Amino acid sequence: MAKHKVVVLDDEPMIRQLVAEVAQSSGWETFDTGDPGMFEAEIRKQPPAAVVLDLVMPNVDGIEVLRELAALLTGIPILILSGMDGRLLETAMQLGQARGLTMAGCIQKPFRAEALRLLLQKVAAGHGEISEKMLDEAVERDELDLYYQPYLDLRSRRIVGAEALARWQHPQRGLIPPSAFIPMAEKSALIGKVTDLVLAKAIAQAARWNERVATLDISINLSARSIRDITFPDQVLRLCRQHSLDPARIVFEITETAAMQDPVMLMDVLTRLRLKGYRLSIDDFGTGYSSLAQLRRLPFSELKVDLSFVSTMMTSRDSEIIVKTIIDMARNLGLRTVAEGVETSMILERLAALDCNVAQGYFIGRPMPAQQIPTFLGNYAAAE
Repeated sequence: MAKHKVVVLDDEPMIRQLVAEVAQSSGWETFDTGDPGMFEAEIRKQPPAAVVLDLVMPNVDGIEVLRELAALLTGIPILILSGMDGRLLETAMQLGQARGLTMAGCIQKPFRAEALRLLLQKVAAGHGEISEKMLDEAVERDELDLYYQPYLDLRSRRIVGAEALARWQHPQRGLIPPSAFIPMAEKSALIGKVTDLVLAKAIAQAARWNERVATLDISINLSARSIRDITFPDQVLRLCRQHSLDPARIVFEITETAAMQDPVMLMDVLTRLRLKGYRLSIDDFGTGYSSLAQLRRLPFSELKVDLSFVSTMMTSRDSEIIVKTIIDMARNLGLRTVAEGVETSMILERLAALDCNVAQGYFIGRPMPAQQIPTFLGNYAAAE
């Protein structure tokens, strides 16, 4: 079985693109197609860790596909993605289970990227029975590493930074995505150890790049537990001083969900981070319910526009209006905007026309090991 690979069958290219982007941003490898023959051939070649299946496609009967999968796959989670109504989806789920398939969940179209991400996290967390003890030992053995996804300044067209993304290099299982272990770590005391490791590696790497390669910012994701730790600002300042790194080179990303917890402590920690020179980004902006309140109350310096809006903005008028509104609002508030999920040159140019500041996505660069960044920077500059 291919570790942490998801195979997608859907007739809509933009849906496949969005599913792939969500899966890849969570550390999954992907194969997507609208051709049932290619879908079956890929599964026969190497059974994946999960399948995402649309049940309603022209000239393709999704229920027949389920029947065929029952003869091919054993114990591999199947996620249904469909525009069918809820009752029909539930019936399809029951039919799949009756045929011995592992039905991991269903999502109705149109769907939010976060809903799919949570389902994939649930699948990954149950894949291979990863335990807290295993993760604790992995941290002690230094098996957690960082990949970096570059981001582009849309005015200068230069790579100005990269987001640090945790990966677990397991000696037997290979690359384990963060969706398989970060949620578990966040529910336990282990998130402190994981955060310490990520901070130490990301800050040290940023210092090396700024000294030897290029001036680059580093974006680091913070858990809710980290931003409830009153000692956190002093901890990261010590690390930056140890490596002679300007705090202004660090951007801490915080999700809307994390920003809703313990508001007094949050204001304390985030304000002190800003006073020390760090920048703060509210991640996945537009997908929560408290975004505007957080912007008024907390000292954020940038917004990350969620990929579910960016990746569909060329085919959905609603998505484009949402992206434009967020960019305009951020500019009026004096905040930088970062659009994630940029998959095509058309999206990139439209974002530039809307006066978005920074873009991130697979069209610009995939997450990569630190040692590949210098070559990537050289190749990108040469291609301009």
